[in-house]
Amino acid sequence: MRARGRSIKAFFAACAALAIGLTVACSSPAARPAEDPELTALFTQLRTSESAADAGIIENQIWARWTTSGSETIDVLMERASAAEAAGDRGLAREFLVQTTELAPHFADAWYRRAALAYELQDYAGAIRGIEETLKREPNHFAAFADLGVIYEEMGQDRAALAAYRAALAIHPFLNSALQGEQRLSARLNGEEA
Repeated sequence: MRARGRSIKAFFAACAALAIGLTVACSSPAARPAEDPELTALFTQLRTSESAADAGIIENQIWARWTTSGSETIDVLMERASAAEAAGDRGLAREFLVQTTELAPHFADAWYRRAALAYELQDYAGAIRGIEETLKREPNHFAAFADLGVIYEEMGQDRAALAAYRAALAIHPFLNSALQGEQRLSARLNGEEA
């Protein structure tokens, strides 16, 4: 049992290193997806937005693009996954999401949904893998970075969590969950009580 505990700790330490590496790689402008100039422009507007209200409008436009698959089949599978999850059948929802990522491995939103479902099931390793796959396809996925921060914070990996929150804020400076996480962990790591 102790050997397994060590291997789990090693896995989480490797994941923490990966999060910090992703933060550096994904926060650079060169990492932006070049194939969608409109999305790239939206990210530029988001990074330079001057208020939470302005950022919220841009965020909604980004989500609309992220959740558009361009395939009726993929849309049906995503709808069925949502319906299964709403009905409380997470296993069936997962099956639909796995089918989606197999049919459309490039579709970041399906990977993100898989990560969210894994998190709900307290499968942190599965959630982290889903976030990694999301970020490979959409390196500016601020929500994936913020969620990674939540996961690492729950695991007690405060430095990795802080790096993930900061990566989210580099993309979306008004993302409330990342702002709160960054403030909380900055205070904690500076020896203050949050």
